Parts: sequence; C-alpha cells; structure tokens
Amino acid sequence: MKPSISASVDRLPTGIDGLDAVLSGGLLRGAAYIIHGPPGAGKTILSNQICFGHTSRGESALYVSLFAESHDRMIRFMQRMGFFMPEHIPERLVYLSAYAALLKEGLSGVLGLITAEVRKRKATLVIFDGLFVAQDAAVSDQSFREFVHELQGIASMLGVTLLLLTNQRRDPSSPEYTMVDGWVELCDESKGLRAVRSLEVHKQRGGGFMRGRHHFRITSGGIQVFPRAEVAFKASVADTPSGRVTSGVAGLDAMLRGGYPSLSATLIHGPTGSGKTTLGLHFVGSATKEAPALFYTFYESPQALMAKAAAFGIDVERLVDEGALKIIWRSPAENLVDEIVHEIVREVKSGGTKLLFIDGLHSLKTSLMFSERLPYVIHALNQFLKSAGVTSLYSLETRELYRPTNLELGELSAIISNLILAHYARDDEMLRRNISILKVRDSDFDPMTREFYITSGGVVLAEDKAALPRGKGPRSERVLDVGASSERSEWSTEKDR
Repeated sequence: MKPSISASVDRLPTGIDGLDAVLSGGLLRGAAYIIHGPPGAGKTILSNQICFGHTSRGESALYVSLFAESHDRMIRFMQRMGFFMPEHIPERLVYLSAYAALLKEGLSGVLGLITAEVRKRKATLVIFDGLFVAQDAAVSDQSFREFVHELQGIASMLGVTLLLLTNQRRDPSSPEYTMVDGWVELCDESKGLRAVRSLEVHKQRGGGFMRGRHHFRITSGGIQVFPRAEVAFKASVADTPSGRVTSGVAGLDAMLRGGYPSLSATLIHGPTGSGKTTLGLHFVGSATKEAPALFYTFYESPQALMAKAAAFGIDVERLVDEGALKIIWRSPAENLVDEIVHEIVREVKSGGTKLLFIDGLHSLKTSLMFSERLPYVIHALNQFLKSAGVTSLYSLETRELYRPTNLELGELSAIISNLILAHYARDDEMLRRNISILKVRDSDFDPMTREFYITSGGVVLAEDKAALPRGKGPRSERVLDVGASSERSEWSTEKDR
C-alpha cells in the first residue's frame, strides 16, 4: 500500500495580504527563508509586521538579533507603525540579543540559545537578524555552511518558520541561498528622479509563488504589497455578453447600434478638449443603485466633475449621494499602477460596480517604470472586469488635434474591444468636434464621422437638428480612413495638418 501524500502544504500567513498572495498563501511552516535587501529596503519593518501578524493569531514569535545594541531603539521606531501591539511584548513576542552568546561560545552558542528559547517560548516563528554577522564570525566558509545547515535543521525539527535577514549581496550560488527553503529579495529601484520599492521571491521549495517583481509601499500602517496585475488576475469564465449598455448619448448609441456591447472595454482616444471626460460623464450618468458606476480620475476633483456635469444637465452629485456613483480622484504623480489596479478591483468587488470609467490611461502609462507593461496590465484588468459583469470605458489623450494617421496604440488596440476617436476638424477659423467609431468587436456600427456639440443639454450629434444651438446645422462627412490617406473631411486641408 502506497503512503498517502498530502496535496497541500501547511502555510503560515504573513498577515500582509499582497505578500500572502505572492507566496500563494504564505510562508511554509518548518522552513527557513532568507530575506535579503540593502539597508533601508524594509527588512526590519517587514519582519516585525510578520511577527505581530503572527502573534495576533495567538501564536508566539521570537526576534533574535546578533547586533550589540539593544532592541529599545528599534521598538521605539516600530511603535509608530499601525501594526505594533505593545501588549504582545513579551508574552507572545520576545526580542532577544544573541550577541553575548556569540562572543562567549561562538556560532554553536547562538544555535543553542535559539533552540532553548524556541522550546521555552513554544515559538512557531523566529526572526534571525544579522546573518552577515554570523558569516563574519565564522572561522571558515565550511563552518558558516554548517551553521546555516543547523539553523535549517532547527526550523524543520521544531516546526518553526525561520526568517534570516541579511543585507549582503552575494552570488545566488552561495551556500546560504542554496541550502535554505526560500529566498525573498527586497529591492529599491531608481529610474530618473523616481524611486520605488519592490520584492521578488526567487525560491520557495515545495510551494508555488508569483514570479517576478512586485511593488510595495511602506506606510504608517506597515508594508503594503501589490502583486503584479499580469499574474495576479488571470482569465476566468465570464457571462456571455448580451445586449447593450447606453453611452448616455442618444446619437452615439445610434452609431453603436444600441450602445456599448455589454461587458466590453471601450477606449475613447482624442486630444485635449475633444470631449473625452464629457463622454465619460454621460456614460456613468446612467448609473443606478442597482447598477452602480465607478469614475476613476487623475486630473479633476470630484467637485470639479460635479460642476462640469451639472453644466450640461447630468446630476452627478445626486448619483453620488444616492450611492449609485463613486468618484475616486488620485494625483497623477508618483503612482504605482499595480496599486491602482488592486484598488479598482477592490472597489468593484465591494461596491458591485457595473459601469467603470477610467479617465486618463496616459497617467497610468507614465507611472509605469516600464511603459511597455500597459497593454498587459489593461488586459489583466479587463479579464477581471468582464468576469465581474462590468462594462468599462477608458480615455487616452493624443497629441494630434485632427484626424491622426497613426494612432500609436500598439498592442493596446488589440486588447480593447471598441475604439472611438474624438478629434477636431477646421471650418474656416472654427474648430469643430468630430466623433468616429473605428472598431466595435464582433458587431456592426456606423462608420461615418459625425460632428457633435457640447451643449447645456449635454453631448448632441449634429444630425439631431432640434437639439442643436440656433444657427447650427448638420455637416456631411467622409468616412474616416485610419491609415495614411489623402482622404480628408470637407473642411480639412493639408495646411491644417
């Protein structure tokens, strides 16, 4: 009879949601990990936060240091963090210096101290701060390897999760990295004037994890980890799209043959002032308490958006007060894109969002350390939104005022289901707003370019004569040619380009 093998591995949650997601549930119990990173990367905060998360679940932890100074100073700094719980010290969390044992008995004395204290305190988590000190104290590379091997043996024998902190950058083939069960690196990346923190799990023996780097912040509440969107959100089975969702503009709905296809993602692409935000306000203006909307913006405050919407007849303030619409405003500077994506996902889940407008993909792109990630981030978000029953709308600014010959969307054009171009045309000395539908995936649509106005009654297409301002009439337009073509609108000439 074959012995039974457990399909699951016992995990120890870190208490940091994003990190637990990266680790596929948490740290392995009875395993030894190296937490590596330069000074200031966040090792001390991370390890203390894990300790207090551990003790908050009723378990005991031991923080062992090889440094000569006392722990008083570190504890004073930790008191400022939201996770700090002084009542857990020393009943559940004990801070201990092994420096005296190292001086008196060497590395063997440190091992004996850790073993005795783990048994005495019934600890299930041990932080060992100062692995590089142990390496300096070792009489040879062989003795250091034996020390690391003994530490790993203690973890396995006593069922303790052991975190070894070090700031030394050594070759990945070094014995401490090959012998331990897991290795997590904290990084401090710089690009131009910007610096961001990230972590990467290089190894977790016997357990899966999300590969690659994941950004994190250090806040007053502790470390927040944001797993990379491309791996955090995978495709899931979604409802089969059916029906249409109104754009909020009657003429545009007619061009779309009834509105945006349900559960689809639409991009409105156009220059400044072309009406992108206004079209987005029309879209979320159709929200109800049963089908609420989320407006995520980087450039205009909720108060400014309410005033703008009121100017053309959309009572956004009432929708917000009724709980049918939520507006989230973020500064366009110093954003972590994965943080934003996780915030949107959290809001969609908690609020039951059915309509989403993200005003300003350009801000997301410029916030990325690697801008080529944008299509993959949006694809991952779209997969989640579709499975959550959300119809989404994005805006993206272009520098070209008139009909562009190159949209420069790259892979984003293949990821977006529907593409609408808002652009200008010149009529004598007047600029006129035009709207063109370039793509509606798997659906018919009106390919004609239409002129539109932003009036006190909202967006009105020129064909709707009764709603136009006095003296304005419809204009005939030619079909928009997306490629480089000599075809132009009737009032647009080569000098306009």
